[in-house]
Amino acid sequence: MLDTAVIPCGGLGTRLHPISRWLPKEVLPVALRPVLHWAFDEAADAGLLRIIVVTNPHKPMLEAVARSYTGPLELEFVPQDHPRGLGDALLRARDHLSGSAFAVILPDNLFLGPNPTAAVLAVHRATGLATVLLAEISREQAETKGATGRATVERSNNGSYRVVAIADKGKGRFDPGQGRAFTPIGRMVLPAGSLERFEAMERELPNGAELDDVPVFQQLAREGALAGALVEARFFDVGIPEGYREAVTAFPATAP
Repeated sequence: MLDTAVIPCGGLGTRLHPISRWLPKEVLPVALRPVLHWAFDEAADAGLLRIIVVTNPHKPMLEAVARSYTGPLELEFVPQDHPRGLGDALLRARDHLSGSAFAVILPDNLFLGPNPTAAVLAVHRATGLATVLLAEISREQAETKGATGRATVERSNNGSYRVVAIADKGKGRFDPGQGRAFTPIGRMVLPAGSLERFEAMERELPNGAELDDVPVFQQLAREGALAGALVEARFFDVGIPEGYREAVTAFPATAP
């Protein structure tokens, strides 16, 4: 039973400096609630039971805020001493996962609408494949979205998507090209044994290099082993100033 999500919180939030020098981006308020609590609520609403929070010892406030959550989730904490990429954060949680499938929730992506974690879980259960959440983003929308790689997708007869290629991340903001483009965003499911791919790539890295998640998903796409769930909710990238301002403006009218 897939009942666990990893929530990586070890990064330093450099895109939100100077405020994130003192206040972790995961505890920034949206509708008077920490961003991290919104992610917890989403996980619980999707039926997950356990959260592994990857923390940074230089952000002691983060664990205190996480423990103040009163919802129906079991919380565990794993340190990531240095922010060496999302792949490294996932490997820090491996002993708590025992080789099982798991979800990943990036807390600086917030959503208003149908539960995106539930969407990727449903596609994973239907296909058995690694699954990423997909957003189709226009050039106008890209102004409030951080850099991610464009995805090439194929739609199947049952309405689901297969991701066949993912470009490298750009810099600054997402670049959809001349019109609209698909990109993976901060919800995913990895099947049992997936961390072995990250371990293999880690062995090939020079000392101190970041272990990103993108090469693993590119590998899965090339092998025809990556499914996609199209987001139906409104998506906010609160890890950049423009996206955070957009979320703060949008959430009060609809927050509980």
